[in-house]
Amino acid sequence: MEYEPLLEAMGITLVDINRIDRGKSVTVTMVIVAKEAEVSVDHCAKVYRLVYPRMELQLGERDLQLEVSTPGLQRTFKDVYEFGLFTGKRVRVYDTSKEAWVSGIIAQADQTSVQLSQVFIEDAKEMIETMSVAFSDIQKAKLDYRWEDDSHGN
Repeated sequence: MEYEPLLEAMGITLVDINRIDRGKSVTVTMVIVAKEAEVSVDHCAKVYRLVYPRMELQLGERDLQLEVSTPGLQRTFKDVYEFGLFTGKRVRVYDTSKEAWVSGIIAQADQTSVQLSQVFIEDAKEMIETMSVAFSDIQKAKLDYRWEDDSHGN
């Protein structure tokens, strides 16, 4: 993706990009995260101002509609790559080996699994300090924002 180095220089990581072509118009949706802070409307506006003129030039006569947004509070993960992007955030996964929803903070992710901390196994109402979940055991995953976690500034 040609915009990634430009975004990296701004301290922003591209989570997802989607393009839909309809006749003479093109709709592009970008989802971003900021590396050192919560992503804000200001981040979205800066990315929009940076990317829009470049995309418009590439498209020539076609009409461009560009949307730059945050991942949202409960983004559904599209692939395992996102576990690395959201390190430090709370995630909720359906673990097929436990046949239960598991919520925890992403401590780290490698090629095969994700390490969670402050884990809550929902069906068992059980709290455990850390847990590793193999990606092959994850049926579904999404960000899991909890209001009570907001006391530490996230």
